[in-house]
Amino acid sequence: MKLKSIVISLSIVTISINLNAQNGKEVFKQNCSACHSIGKGKLVGPDLEGIHTKRSEEWILSFVKNAQAFGEKDADAKAIITEYGYPMPNQNVNDAEIKAIINYIAESSPTTTNSVEEAEPVEEITADPILDPANASASDITTGLHLFEGSKRLENGGVSCITCHNVQHRDLIGGGLLAKDLTKVYERLGGAGLNGILSAPPFPAMASSYQNHPLTEKEIYQLSAFFNDAAVNNVYQPQRVYNDHLLIYGGGVAFLVIASIILLVYIERKRKCVKENIYKRQIKAATSKNIY
Repeated sequence: MKLKSIVISLSIVTISINLNAQNGKEVFKQNCSACHSIGKGKLVGPDLEGIHTKRSEEWILSFVKNAQAFGEKDADAKAIITEYGYPMPNQNVNDAEIKAIINYIAESSPTTTNSVEEAEPVEEITADPILDPANASASDITTGLHLFEGSKRLENGGVSCITCHNVQHRDLIGGGLLAKDLTKVYERLGGAGLNGILSAPPFPAMASSYQNHPLTEKEIYQLSAFFNDAAVNNVYQPQRVYNDHLLIYGGGVAFLVIASIILLVYIERKRKCVKENIYKRQIKAATSKNIY
């Protein structure tokens, strides 16, 4: 009877672990896969293969929940943020979900991860040369520019990128300042990283904006082609600025209007001033006295 209870308990634990890992796979796919892989090389962020053997569970929990705050007091977290240029966005996951992700990573990492021997370096993911944005046609680059600025609508009705982002480009006005400048985003992330972020946005504001308006594969490719072109040719692309035109033409027109109003008021005041009325009354009075 006791043996039977032990077997049942072990079965329950095994089922629980499997379900936890399965749940972790879904949570990882939804929240992590845009920026991280497991054993396939770096994307936007580091490869997470064997992370459970390199960091404690408490460390991972703290980093995932608030990387920026954690980086201010932990040297390793700060070094990772410095290496990749910006902190990982805070994820909308609880402790149980993070632990499920850790279990999934452990299950998906090769058993050789725990070995003392050095593992062979993993080749980073590269895009298919045929679909590489770096080899895009001029037409795709131009379409990507129009998608970015909003002159061409996104197929699923999403907001244009220029609303929140800026790109230094001769054919664009200054963009939004709500999010990071994307002039050299292709240099930082590459084609695979951009594809991951645009396919499944990991940033809360971006995820909310495109949750019901996802970008199509073609749009992602064309935007990536534009970002690559903007980065490569950045030195030849001074941005169009309209502030000077507004100051010169708008200010000139405003000055003329104000000066004209002042002139009209001044002329009217001289014609009908108080002294003129007094003068006329005095002349009239003097004339009346001379008559008699």
